[in-house]
Amino acid sequence: MTTVRTALALLALAALPLARADDPASAPTFHRDVEPILQQRCQVCHRPDGVGPFPLLTHDDVAADLPTIAEVVADRRMPPWHADPAVGTFSNSRALTDAERATLLAWIEAGGPKGDPKDAPPPREWVSDWIHGEPDAVVQTPGPFKVPARGVLDYQYFRVATDFGEDKWIRAMEVRVEAPTVVHHVLVFVQYPRGAGASPKVRGGLDGYFASALPGDQVVPFPAGSAKRLPRGSTLIFQVHYTPDGEARQDRTRLGLYFAKPDEVQREAKTVALNSTGFAIPPGAKGHEVRARYVFDQDTILVGLTPHMHLRGESFRYLLLLPDGTHRPVLSIPRYDFNWQTTYRLAEPMFVPKGARMMGIATFDNSAGNPANPDPTRTVYFGEQTTDEMMIGYMDVVPATADERAAWEAATQGPASPIDLPPAGQ
Repeated sequence: MTTVRTALALLALAALPLARADDPASAPTFHRDVEPILQQRCQVCHRPDGVGPFPLLTHDDVAADLPTIAEVVADRRMPPWHADPAVGTFSNSRALTDAERATLLAWIEAGGPKGDPKDAPPPREWVSDWIHGEPDAVVQTPGPFKVPARGVLDYQYFRVATDFGEDKWIRAMEVRVEAPTVVHHVLVFVQYPRGAGASPKVRGGLDGYFASALPGDQVVPFPAGSAKRLPRGSTLIFQVHYTPDGEARQDRTRLGLYFAKPDEVQREAKTVALNSTGFAIPPGAKGHEVRARYVFDQDTILVGLTPHMHLRGESFRYLLLLPDGTHRPVLSIPRYDFNWQTTYRLAEPMFVPKGARMMGIATFDNSAGNPANPDPTRTVYFGEQTTDEMMIGYMDVVPATADERAAWEAATQGPASPIDLPPAGQ
């Protein structure tokens, strides 16, 4: 299906040096130029059992709808990556480079030539089950849960008690579901038993974030030498967001746990969060701003960030305010998309000194101009369901060492930069 936007995207290719309509010999080919890009950027979702609606493994797969692919690539909607490239560098970026984007669009303009199969890279191997191999233990929800063919489901919560006979250190985790086409995302929270220390306050997902399965996200272990603690007798709370797809299905969610030996753990990994729960977004409001902050009570290494809002989420920024009055932007999401709950993993983990504050600045669009807005006529408050709203900025962290603090101090002896935003809450 050709659209005005597609036509404009294809017309824009006249400026690209990689191919010309009057010189087909210069065009990229599928096997030599395009297939490696698809393997690196697209097939994590677009493969059998992936979250993408169709595979992009073969030339026939891709050639079936070149105009649509041109449109979403030209418009930068695919691959889905929402971080502003001017703020931060992330190890798990799915964004196309300028050269990759130009290659794909030039190849499409040339008609999608297949090229010589001898130029094809080896097929990428995709693990059909546990990515890190067989887990040491698997915790699963009771079930199966029956997902109807149609309708809107509230988030489903499943409480699962654990008892491994002792505290366990978890070096990696992986969530797997049986019906991926109807599971938008899974969040797993931990609740401690009595006597195991102050238990996270799990209400509304504000604390106790333990594991997740997010659209398009890739499973990675925690930083070397770090692990999350699972006290003996803890309860795991599975929050599952089901989205019916026209066919009745059954699902059961499993959490694979990979244990670390206690003497292998030098740091406890945690997921903490800044959040706001007292906001009220007026009917019809666009660009409505909500702020929250988190104060670091010890020197910390920041590893990753996961902003979380619902259907009215418009933008989200993390801004680090340092004790000496300097500031540093860490992540900016100019166009938030609820369909993609990405964890942004820093290419280089960031030292955060004790006393620093992370500010989260979110905007919401409750207007009729937001096509995802379920009801622009009502005031929207914090709530767990998709039709409510949330403002949570999760952060994956580990404690910093004295050596890391010394290295940070040596690297930050330059002049201070002024803060251009007031602290959150003022």
